[in-house]
Order: sequence, then C-alpha cells, then structure tokens
Amino acid sequence: MKKSILAVLLVACAAISVKAQTLTFGVKAGLNVAKLTNIDDSHTRASIYGGGFANFALSDMFAVQPELMYSGQGYYYRDAYNNKYTTKLGYITIPVMFQVHLVEEFYLEAGPQVGFLAAAKAKAGKVTVDVKDQMTTADFGLGFGLGYQFPMGVGVSARYMFGLTDVYKNATDGHKNSVASVGLTYTFNKKFKL
Repeated sequence: MKKSILAVLLVACAAISVKAQTLTFGVKAGLNVAKLTNIDDSHTRASIYGGGFANFALSDMFAVQPELMYSGQGYYYRDAYNNKYTTKLGYITIPVMFQVHLVEEFYLEAGPQVGFLAAAKAKAGKVTVDVKDQMTTADFGLGFGLGYQFPMGVGVSARYMFGLTDVYKNATDGHKNSVASVGLTYTFNKKFKL
C-alpha cells in the first residue's frame, strides 16, 4: 500500500514538472460574515475583505495561491437589556491556498493562514474604545473554499476560515475567529511562464 501511494505521488510530481508553469496576478474583494467562537449570545458581524493574490499554476490541475488581504472581522452581542456591544477587528492576512481544479474553471482550495491584528475597537452605545492591547497580535487559522473562474478574468469565490489561536490574550475559553467569505475575483490577463 505504501509503495502504491509513493508511486502515485512520484507520477503526480513528474506530471507537474513536465508542464510549463505559469504565474498570474489578480485582485479580490467581498463580504465577510464573522464571529468569535465560545461567546454566549454572540452574533455574526458583516464586514469587507479585499486584497491581491498571485496564482502559481503547477499543472492543469494543481495551483498554489498566496494572498495579501485586509479582513474585517469581529462580532456583537446584546445584554439582557437589549444593549448592543460590538467588537470590530481588522487583520492583515496572508492565506496560502492549495487549489485543485476539477475542471479548468472550477476549483476547490484549502490551506493555512496567518493574520496580523491591525485594529481592534469595542463599541458600547456611543462609546468606542481601542482594545488592541487585549488581543493576540498574530492569528493562525485554516481555510477551505471553492471558486469558479469565468473566461474574461472575473471569478466568484467562497471560503470558510476557522481560527486556531485565542483572540483574547488571557482567554482560556477558546475564543477563536470564525469567518465565512463570499466575493469576486479578477485575474489579470498577463501570464508569466516560469
């Protein structure tokens, strides 16, 4: 069994190395729906994401896509008196997605992500407070998603990212990011052969 798996991996690697590899660049933006896990009565908060990517096609089927993104996240909850408390988090994220193209236009993806906290604000009524010093600076997570690329460079994508790091510095309850994203992509027409 181990020899069979090794043989399949060797054939896959050989197939990847035979094809000319290409590099393309693009931009993407869309809607985030985010919350933190393990917070009673918390609700999702809608925000935006946007940034750029480089897509390194290893073969017709496999690609690696590192990205540099801004991601708005956070959550809100209401107390027993219906007062709303909102926590807004802004991250600079670097996902590295490994893509499998089932057909040329459609792909599935999965990969790790690291995020660096850029801003953290807590709002209660009309009062807003900076709470960045209470938060963990780096956020590690895993994401998976899918997408469809139309011939003219425009595409649609959806992704879910779940955090592996406690967002609050001194938390023991496992308050981690949970983010669902949907948006548009645009891949520039220029392809670079490598």
